[in-house]
Amino acid sequence: MREILLGLAIVGVLVIGIGLLFAGSGGKLSPRDQALINEMQQLRQFMNDSPTQPPLPDHLYKILEDGSTVFLHFNKPVSQDSMVLWMGASVPGKFCKADQDKVAKTYGPGYVHFHQKFVPGTDPNAGHGGKGGEDGYWYRHIAITNIPKGDMMAGTGVPWGPVSPGIDMNFMPTPAPDCP
Repeated sequence: MREILLGLAIVGVLVIGIGLLFAGSGGKLSPRDQALINEMQQLRQFMNDSPTQPPLPDHLYKILEDGSTVFLHFNKPVSQDSMVLWMGASVPGKFCKADQDKVAKTYGPGYVHFHQKFVPGTDPNAGHGGKGGEDGYWYRHIAITNIPKGDMMAGTGVPWGPVSPGIDMNFMPTPAPDCP
């Protein structure tokens, strides 16, 4: 898992660099910059899974053999000018306090956000938390850059900010209920 997270950090830096290069190029790319764009396309082809339905438009995922995921979380829907803010992992589980405690004991701290596997309707943001016992994923977000306090949907920061690089223990916590 450590190697995967290190790889994601490198990918995050690459993605940020691609965005900066493209934004400052006036639309004309050097062969090196075009190679970086091609790498981003390959990354998007590799990380094209989604553990939730509907998919989260500001995430790229790779589902691993055990059902867990590694992901990149961008400041807005993934595009040429979006920027990676977090990388992380999610593990399958149930929306129950005992399950969250088990995940923390097995995988370490930071799994504070739960997202339902199947969200009714078309708004993927409606899947945070849920009813006790629902299937979904426990998420750990690791900030790869400083993130200011701001409006997450407007791409100006996060309401719980500022956030420093490292495990974001305040990433949209979803307190889990006790389940029978």
